[in-house]
Amino acid sequence: MAATPEIQDLTATLDRHRGFLLQTSDGLTEEQARTASTVSALTIASILKHVADTEEQWMQFALHGAEAFGQVYNQDVDWGAVDAAAGGDDWGEWEDDRFVLSDDETLPVLRQRVLDVGAETTRILGTADLDLTHPLPEAPWFEEGAAWSVRRVAMHMLAEISQHAGHADIIREAVDGQRTMG
Repeated sequence: MAATPEIQDLTATLDRHRGFLLQTSDGLTEEQARTASTVSALTIASILKHVADTEEQWMQFALHGAEAFGQVYNQDVDWGAVDAAAGGDDWGEWEDDRFVLSDDETLPVLRQRVLDVGAETTRILGTADLDLTHPLPEAPWFEEGAAWSVRRVAMHMLAEISQHAGHADIIREAVDGQRTMG
């Protein structure tokens, strides 16, 4: 089955913005890729990890629903008791390790993972029903009772990748003066 023009547009735009993100790491040493050059703890390497993990998880949500978020949402946290808007911090044992790098997550490994996850996204979207929806899991950052379509997930990933490409561009400029997006 050939991809529709809408799917072709979505995947081409995702690829383009993923390319902007990857461009921020071109020519960096491992040390530079792991440098937090602003007051934030974010690094280009940690952003690459986060984007790949997040895209993979959201595309699994597009296929299978909320069970794709398993480990994050099945921990010992009473999400209903957390008031994120009021700065609630009763998160139980859950720790956000989405930006923490292991020694094995080198820059070449992370760059390849972004590409591999992107290829899988293209494959999934190529055969997906963009109107298929799944309820979002319970969490303070999701609207209660909301459901997202595969199309909405793809647009969310576009926003996520683009936002983090901008973060990475700022970090890169502070690391060595190079600007990758303008």
